[in-house]
Amino acid sequence: MSVSPTRTNPGRAIGFTMIEILVTLVILMIGLLGIAGLMAQGQRASFEAYQRQQALALANDMAERIKANRPGVDNTAVATTYTAAVPVGTPAGNGTRFTALTTGAIANCATGNCTTTDAVQYDAAVWDGLLSGGAAETDTATGTAIGPLLRPRGCIETLPGATACPACGGPPTSRQVSYRVSVAWQGNYSTAAPTASACGNGVYQPDDTFRRLVSVDVYTVIPCPC
Repeated sequence: MSVSPTRTNPGRAIGFTMIEILVTLVILMIGLLGIAGLMAQGQRASFEAYQRQQALALANDMAERIKANRPGVDNTAVATTYTAAVPVGTPAGNGTRFTALTTGAIANCATGNCTTTDAVQYDAAVWDGLLSGGAAETDTATGTAIGPLLRPRGCIETLPGATACPACGGPPTSRQVSYRVSVAWQGNYSTAAPTASACGNGVYQPDDTFRRLVSVDVYTVIPCPC
């Protein structure tokens, strides 16, 4: 004789209830929203890192130009030094210097001989073009320059502590001049305002906490005249 199993709750159907399914869906949606937020934050951080990498490359470009034209930092040897060509008060990045180069107002040292002062102004103009995008890429439809950074600005300033040449009569000596090359650009969110340089200060909206900055210090040794 066969015995059928006894049901403990004959009135309950086997399976999931609607409430259980809804609770599961809510938990799943919360997890998916968290993953989507992490992905968005990762993309934002990746874009910021890309911008910083581009800015550092541009700062190093000018640093190498300064090293290649060392007399251009000596205000006793040239009429226009690098700090005078790209000061903090009038930073590069708006394309005006590069326009002067393309129109012939600044000598093109790539095609002809230049003095040290000409080389300083040429380097400043090319750097201005790289920052603004004029020397790199342009939109094929409009011809507008496409820069690697958002509203970039580039500045060069002399650091304190420059040494002076001693009086003539002794052995050959030299003096040291230190420059700081800075590149600022517009960030996507608020952080602590940078303090290494005032380059681009007050340019970015809504306030200076959206200003991003990288700086490269250049140490040069200038021979003394006697």
